[in-house]
Amino acid sequence: MVRLHEHLSHDVDDQAQALAGWEQSYEQLGCGRFRGTTRQVLLDDGALLRETTNRPLREVIAPPRDQIVVALPANVQAGSVFAGAPLLPHSLMVLESAQQYELVAAGSMDILALSARREIVDALEPAMLDWLAGAQRRHAVALGDIAADGIRRLLQQAADAALALGARPGVTAQVETDLLSGTLSRLLGMAMSDDHAPAASSIPRRAHARLQVARRAIAFMRENLQHDIDVPAICAAACASRRTVQYCFEEFLHTTPQAYLRALRLNEARRLLKLQGRQAITEIAGDLGFSSASHFTHHYKVMFEELPSETLRIGCYGSGGV
Repeated sequence: MVRLHEHLSHDVDDQAQALAGWEQSYEQLGCGRFRGTTRQVLLDDGALLRETTNRPLREVIAPPRDQIVVALPANVQAGSVFAGAPLLPHSLMVLESAQQYELVAAGSMDILALSARREIVDALEPAMLDWLAGAQRRHAVALGDIAADGIRRLLQQAADAALALGARPGVTAQVETDLLSGTLSRLLGMAMSDDHAPAASSIPRRAHARLQVARRAIAFMRENLQHDIDVPAICAAACASRRTVQYCFEEFLHTTPQAYLRALRLNEARRLLKLQGRQAITEIAGDLGFSSASHFTHHYKVMFEELPSETLRIGCYGSGGV
């Protein structure tokens, strides 16, 4: 069952008690009136969280029992420290319930996080579990801009999706679990696909496992032909690193993921032109992610050796001509 808990604090002790299931103590280190907020989307198997604070703090924190937490700053001031190491804007923190962690915020801070029960985590693919174990030992993993921004968007979108599920009658617990599990898998996939995650570069030895990587990526592409997806998102859906996804596409499809996605979109455009003759070419191009009608027309002509307008005429003739 999805529950939303929102809290506004003007006292650090009150703020420390605001996160359900967490054991925390905060000390205010900087002068000025304190203000903190928490927003928790609670599910049966975990939660999606956001916490903001506006003053320098020292925090001693322990995650909920039997849960793993991954967290990423949306905003953090220079000089902040987590588990004895600098906390940077792109530091992905990994916390487990058996440990306490110390976080020192040098100023205002905004943190996004996902927590999941151990059963959810243990169901992940072996490669993800191996990477996660390494990340737990390091406490924080330095990500690049693309991966960090993608994870922030993912966590915000997942929280919105969970609230939408909670507003629908008759949603089963399994649907909520699948949302949490899928979000965690995509998040870890984005982290693993980043160049700063050294454990992410291993390519599966078995051909079947490599084929499954390609199939997961293709399924994600097909489901998102009309959405703005990038390579990190594809890698996350495939549960593999960028290098692995590239290798698998070249091995089994003799092309790159980007080229394959473009081919899927061009084939879908051709179907739409044939079946929906009244839809404008520019509209189809825009819906399928092409930056302009001329860009679409160029790639379409290269692929099919005819212009979109020619396909459109054939479609109109085939559907209503004599």
